[in-house]
Order: sequence, then structure tokens, then C-alpha cells
Amino acid sequence: MIIGIDGNEANIKNRVGVGQYAFNLFWNLYKIDTKNKYIIYLKNQPLDDLPLEKEGWTYKVFGPQKLWTKFTLPLHLFTQKEKLNLFYSPSHYSPQFCPCPTIPTIHDLGYLQFKNQFNKKDLYQLINWTKNSIKKAKHIITVSKFSQKEIEKIYNVNSKKITVAFNGVDEPPKISQKIQKQVLNKFKILEPYFLFVGTLKPNKNIPFLIKSFSLFLKSHSSTTLVIAGKKGWLFDEIFKTVKEEKLENKIIFTDYINETQKWTLYQNAISLIIPSTYEGFGIPAIESLRVGTPVIASNIESLKEVLGEGSLFIDPNNPKDLCLKMTLIIDSKNRKKYSALGLIQTQKYTWANTAKSVMEAFDKTSCIIKP
Repeated sequence: MIIGIDGNEANIKNRVGVGQYAFNLFWNLYKIDTKNKYIIYLKNQPLDDLPLEKEGWTYKVFGPQKLWTKFTLPLHLFTQKEKLNLFYSPSHYSPQFCPCPTIPTIHDLGYLQFKNQFNKKDLYQLINWTKNSIKKAKHIITVSKFSQKEIEKIYNVNSKKITVAFNGVDEPPKISQKIQKQVLNKFKILEPYFLFVGTLKPNKNIPFLIKSFSLFLKSHSSTTLVIAGKKGWLFDEIFKTVKEEKLENKIIFTDYINETQKWTLYQNAISLIIPSTYEGFGIPAIESLRVGTPVIASNIESLKEVLGEGSLFIDPNNPKDLCLKMTLIIDSKNRKKYSALGLIQTQKYTWANTAKSVMEAFDKTSCIIKP
């Protein structure tokens, strides 16, 4: 098959979320798939860390960039000489029009439940473009059984039309003690710390985390909370809560972190905390567990599915519950227990497995379109 892919999510420097998913998936398709040919479509020249061109893997770069997915890309697909068997989008947005079957990856539908957490422009695009992508798709990929059930229910999609390709996690890089110390010094981390990793946005429930940490400090004053991630949207309440709780000297905001910084922070934390009110999967949880750092997570359906018995769970509306679990996890015996359970849980989450599941979805679709 000749498969077209929208590569723009992977072709950005500071990758988080969908960008991280697309980048890792590309590299594993590049390594594993020897039978299909791929054409990667981009607005800009490919970055140096994307796979190099080879037979069966080529890039096409073109503009104009404005309304690229809605008009520029479809026009190119209809006029190019290559005839694609299918077109795949690692994000929610398939081309507005396409001469071949399409497959999007629908990561989650949180925007439908928390509409007040998005600005009007982003919400309009998420609702309408996602709906259009699902309606026109020959097949759909998603990242968890939780998200699969939501897609089936909300969009009335047959389960046979959806493939679950769980997110993966890289093997942690080996980082010298010297480099790790430099990272910790850079962020002025001088005490044992709890860690949050993710974009600063409403569903991450960070004000709740800050209030819970303030409660925890009353009995454990020699700890710090590190919040690692770039600003997303509607984040003013986070910084307002820090001031209200008078925690300016106990909470460290790193902004965007690179891979070395991220893995260093995971490896040296007491525990990662994911207090989200909604997640489609929760990649940071698996990354943290992969290096043996325990996870405290919200008891929402998606995180319970992904983490199984390998983590501690909390009510994301009860600060006392989180405070209690933080107290439990600072005990070395409990940390050792949940570290071991977490490592077992992470073994099935690899990007190679993700790529294999995506390839299976391609094969299912190819059977549908064969004459």
C-alpha cells in the first residue's frame, strides 16, 4: 500500500501530547514496516530528528500554510500523480476532502465534557473538525478502551470500526549523575519533591494539587512540588492559587522541559502525581513508572485502565485523600512496593506495540478498499 500521513504534529520542536505520539509512532513505523510505502505531508521542511528519507519513506512539503488541512492538503492529494491507498492523521483532523479512505487517531473527547475549559475558536474546531473526521473515516484509531467506548457512544460508531493502539513509552535514557545534578540545580530543586508533568490547562486539575500539597506541608514541611510543563490555556487560576496558599517558595514551575530534563525529574522524584479530572490515556504515568518512580493518580476510568494495580488512586475532588496518599508514598516500603508493581504494568506499553496496532488498522482498511 501507499499510505499518506499528515506529519505536522511530529514536525515541531517542543513536542507534547499528540506531537510526542506522532513522533514516536513515525520512528517505529519507519523501523518496523517493510511492506508499505509512506508519503509524509508537511507545511515546513522536516526537522533533523525525523526519520531520513529512504525507499518507501518520503516527505512532501508545500503551502500555503493557512487552512492547510482544509484546503491546501486536499487540493494537493487530488492533483498529485501518486494514488494513495489510504490517508492517516495522527491527530483528530483528517483532510476536509480526500480521494482515498481516511483514518484519524481520536485521542480523547474531553472537550465535549468540559467545553468551558476551551476558548471559542479551539472548541469550535475540536467539535466540528473531529465530528467531520469521524463521520468520513473508513476506520478510527484511539489510545484506550475508555476512549473507544466514548467514541462508540457519542458518535454511534460500530466497535469493529475502531482499533485501540495504546500509547507507548521510550526506554529511559541513561543520564549521568553529573547531568542529573545540573538539571536539578538549574531548577533550584534542593529538597525531596513531588512531581507533576503536563501542559498547564484546566483538566489537569492543578489548583487542586496545589491546595492538597499545602495541606501536606503542614506535617511534612521539607518537601517541594515541581510542576513541569508549558502553559496551555486558562491557567491563571493555577498561579492565583499559589499566591493564595502562600507557596511561592515551595512550588517550582519549570515551563517546557526537554527529554533529558524530563527523565531526570522522573528519576529523582518521590512520586509523580496526576490529579486530572479527565485523561484519554496519561503518558507521563507510564514514563514515571518505567523508571521506578511511583504514581498517585485520579481514580478516573482511563487512568485506572492504564495503570491497573500499579499505582495509588485518589478522589480528584478530595484534598485530604491526596494528602493521605502522599503521606503513604513517602514511606520507603510503600515506594518500593508500588515501584515494583508499576514496572510490571509498563511492560505492555511500547511504541513498537503502538506501531504494530496502527499497522493492523491499516491492513483492515486495505481489505475494505480492495476491488
